[in-house]
Amino acid sequence: MTEEKLLLFLVEDVTARPLRAKSRKADDDVPSGETRLAWRSVRSYVTAVTDLYRAQKAMGMNSHPSPREASIREYLKTLQRQDSQRQKEQFADKGRDTLLDGYTEDEFESVCRELWAKGAATSPECHFRTLGDILLGHYMLTRGGDRRGAEISDLFTFEFKGEGPTRCMPLIFTTRGGKQNQHGRLETIGALRNRKPLVCMLGGLAFYLLYRWDLGDEPFLDFSTRAAWYNVRLIKGSTQAREAAFSYNSQREWVAKAFQYAGIISQKKTHIGRSAGAKMAELKGVSEDQIRRAGRWNQEQMVGCYLNSLPREFMRSMAGHPSQMGCFEIRRASVTPPDELLSMIWPGLDAWKGRFGPQADQINDLAATGATSLLLYLREVVLQDSVALRSMFPGHPVWHHPVFQHPAYAAFAQKVEACMHDGEGPSQLSLLYQAMPLVVDHLKAIDARNEQRVGALRALLDRVAESQCAQSAQLQSLTSGGLTFRLERAPWAEAARMPLPALPAPPAAPTAEGSSSYTSAQTSVRSTPSRIASPLLPDRDREPAAEPQMPIYRMSRTVRTVRALWQEWTVGLGPSSPSVAALDSKWGSRWRAGRQSELQWYSLRLEVIKEIRRVAQAHRVSEEAAMWQVNLRQEQMRCSLDQLCKRLRAGRRACK
Repeated sequence: MTEEKLLLFLVEDVTARPLRAKSRKADDDVPSGETRLAWRSVRSYVTAVTDLYRAQKAMGMNSHPSPREASIREYLKTLQRQDSQRQKEQFADKGRDTLLDGYTEDEFESVCRELWAKGAATSPECHFRTLGDILLGHYMLTRGGDRRGAEISDLFTFEFKGEGPTRCMPLIFTTRGGKQNQHGRLETIGALRNRKPLVCMLGGLAFYLLYRWDLGDEPFLDFSTRAAWYNVRLIKGSTQAREAAFSYNSQREWVAKAFQYAGIISQKKTHIGRSAGAKMAELKGVSEDQIRRAGRWNQEQMVGCYLNSLPREFMRSMAGHPSQMGCFEIRRASVTPPDELLSMIWPGLDAWKGRFGPQADQINDLAATGATSLLLYLREVVLQDSVALRSMFPGHPVWHHPVFQHPAYAAFAQKVEACMHDGEGPSQLSLLYQAMPLVVDHLKAIDARNEQRVGALRALLDRVAESQCAQSAQLQSLTSGGLTFRLERAPWAEAARMPLPALPAPPAAPTAEGSSSYTSAQTSVRSTPSRIASPLLPDRDREPAAEPQMPIYRMSRTVRTVRALWQEWTVGLGPSSPSVAALDSKWGSRWRAGRQSELQWYSLRLEVIKEIRRVAQAHRVSEEAAMWQVNLRQEQMRCSLDQLCKRLRAGRRACK
C-alpha cells in the first residue's frame, strides 16, 4: 500500500466514526451523536502526516513520493462541502464566526470590571488569573494552549524609544511551541500599556502576580539558577505546584463564567480573544498586515527570522493610543512612585536588581535581564493603576497589602489623582504629533499648486512677450516703406458667382517703376520678400491657423492617496503635465477614447472626485476641504486608493 493510499485510508477511518463526546467546537443545537470531526481537524492530521514524511525524507528513511497528492486535496474539499451541507441541514447557528460571535469594546470592558468585582467577594486569585488569561488572549491574539503553556521566563521588556512623552515599556511574550508551531520556531508577541487601568494588559498581569507572591502562599522567584525559575508558569493551575499547567477544562470553565458575569453569549471560549481581538483591531482601522503579524498568521521568512515581528501600529491602537509614532502618553505614569513604596512590592526583587547584564561584575543572562526589568516596571504599574482601581473597587482584598497602608502612599495617590483629573485624553503635544502628518501633506499640496500656478503664469507672460515682438516687427514693416500694395479679385467671390460691383477707374497719375493698380474686393498687405500677417487685417485675409493637436495623456498609476489624485485632477502632477479637468474641459472624452485601460482607470478614479463634490455640497464646504475629509477617511480605513474607489462605487450602486 502506497503512502498516499495509507493516508487516505486513515483520514476516511477517522471521519467515518462519530465522536463519542460532542466536539468542543460543535454547535449546541447539533446532537452529539451526529457530530463528526470537522474538515479543519482532518486537514491538521493530513499536515501532521505530511510533516512526518518530509522529516523521514530529509533523513533518507523514505523514498516514496509525497502522500499529499491530488486525491487527498480533492478529498479535503469534499469534506469541506459535506460539513457545509451538514450545518445547513442541521440548522446550525449562522451567527457563529461572524461579528456577532464575540464581544464589543464595551462588553470587553464589562468583563474586566465584573472579574474585579466578583474577585472582591470570593477567590480573588482565580479571578485575577482569569483576568490575565483573557487580557493575554485579547491584546496578544494568543491561543488558549499558548497561554496555558506560558512561563514567566517567556516574558521580558525593553524601552521603545520615541513612542511619546511617556516612557514606553511594552510587555513582550515569546513562544517556541503551539498548535501551528510544532518545530520550535520563535514567535514574538507584544502589548503596550493601556490608557484605561481597568483593561490594561500590564496592570492585570501585575496585580495577578502581586496577589500570588505577596498575598498568597507562593514564594517569589529565585533567579540564582535557571532551573529554579525557568519552569514557573505564568498562569498557574489550581494546585500548589507553581510548575503545574492550567488545564483546558478549568480555563474554559472560568472564561465561560467571566462571560456569564457580563452577559456575553459566544460559541467560542478559550479562543474568543484571538478572533474578537482581530475583529476589533480591524474596526479600529488597523491594516491587515499588522493584524496578520500580531496573530502570527502565515508569517514570511523575513519576519520570522530577521525582524522583531512586533506590529507596533497594532499594539498602539489596541491599547487606546493613536496609531502614529510619538503619541504614547499615560497621565498616571507621569508620577514616579517613591522607592520606599516600590521596595514593599516583591521585596525579594531588590536583591536581583542590577545583577544581570553585560558588565564584568554582572551575570550574562538575557532572560533574567528581561524578566527582572519587567518586574521592576510592573511594580510601578501596580502603584500607578491602584489609584483609579481603588476608587472603583474599594472592598477588594488586594488593598490589604501593606504598601497601600503606608503613609507615603496617600501623598503619592494625591499626586496621581491630580494628574488624572483631566482624564487620559491626549495632551497638546500628542495632538500636535497626530496633526503633523496632515499639516505636512497640506503644505506640500499648497507648494505643488503654487508651482503649477507660477509655471502657468510664466508661460502666459512668454506668449504675451512673443505676441508683442511679432506686432512690433509688423508695425516696423508698415512704416519702413518696404511694402507693396496690390488689389486683386477675391477667388471666393468668383467661385460663388457673385457679381462684383464696378468700381470707378482710378485717376491717372504718374506711377513709379514697379508699382501697379488693380480693382479688387480684398486688400492684401504683402512685403516684398514674403507676406506678413497682421492682426489689423480682416480674418479672411489671414492664412488659417493650424489646429492644436490633441494630447495623448495617461493618468499616473503611482498615485496612492486622495490628495495626490485631487492634485492630478485639478492642477496636474508637474509643470508639463496637464490636469485631468483641463483635458475634460477642452477635449471632452476624446483624449482617452479608444484606450480601454485608460477609460476604466478614469471611470474608477472619478468615483473619488464625485465623493469629494458630494461631501462639499452636503457639508457646504469648499471642494478642497471636502478632499481633506475624504483623504482622512482613506487613512482611517487603511485601504488603497483602488479599494476606496471600489467601495465608493459599490456604496453608490447600493443606494440606487
